[in-house]
Amino acid sequence: MKNLGILFLILGLGAFVLPLFGLQFKLFTVFGKIFGGGETYAEIALACIGAVLIGIHLFKAKKDKSSVA
Repeated sequence: MKNLGILFLILGLGAFVLPLFGLQFKLFTVFGKIFGGGETYAEIALACIGAVLIGIHLFKAKKDKSSVA
């Protein structure tokens, strides 16, 4: 779950920041062409999902350590 969260976070933030440098992920360009826009919302949603997955992983790891002691 942690690895998937990191991947989503990198893709979401990267797709949000890269156009500022004149670069972009092709995946989100295709998403925009198919659905007629909304790439920004998809990027933000993907980054948020990644952050939530990482948070869940950290919360579970902290809970597991406290139950062992």
